[in-house]
Amino acid sequence: MNNSQKTILVTGFMPFPGAPVNPTQMLIKRLPKRLGQHQHGVGYRFDVLPTTWEARKTVTDALRREVQPDAIVHFGVDGTRQDINIESRAVNQAIRVRLDSTGKSPDNPELDPAGERARSATLPAAPLAVAARLSGARAKVSVNAGTYLCNATLWDSIGSGIPSIFVHVPPLPRTKWDPRPSFAVLENSAVSLLQDLARRLR
Repeated sequence: MNNSQKTILVTGFMPFPGAPVNPTQMLIKRLPKRLGQHQHGVGYRFDVLPTTWEARKTVTDALRREVQPDAIVHFGVDGTRQDINIESRAVNQAIRVRLDSTGKSPDNPELDPAGERARSATLPAAPLAVAARLSGARAKVSVNAGTYLCNATLWDSIGSGIPSIFVHVPPLPRTKWDPRPSFAVLENSAVSLLQDLARRLR
């Protein structure tokens, strides 16, 4: 990869309690085949993150430092969503009653006891939602990233100073009558969003 080339770090998550199948893990396997290593002169780095509180530092923070990307797009699944949600805010909270994939909870009910109450995403949520909708998917801007690892990951990435955003996708539909988008629709939306962001970074 050209050292002068800008880079987008794109991540998904492994399964976790309540989500034995994580479509974002599947996305990270598929997106390199759809996008290649670069678009519009912008490179991509794709990684799947562990769904553990400990991995915030041991894996995700280390990955940001290794890649030093120009932008970060995190994908995660939320069982309560019906549409694609572009998260425009992370809050300084960590739910302690919901365990991670190793059965552990966060040490504190706040991500940073000395930090601000919330952080705004540093990539443009509304235009990226528009790009996601170009594939025919329902996509909207959200101000509620939850209080689980998705929110914590966005909180940390914003705090790193790297322009960042989080994209929540719903679980895959269980029947043909299920209104949630198919994996093909999710994949096309992710491709459209990432291509749009690459054009913006040129």
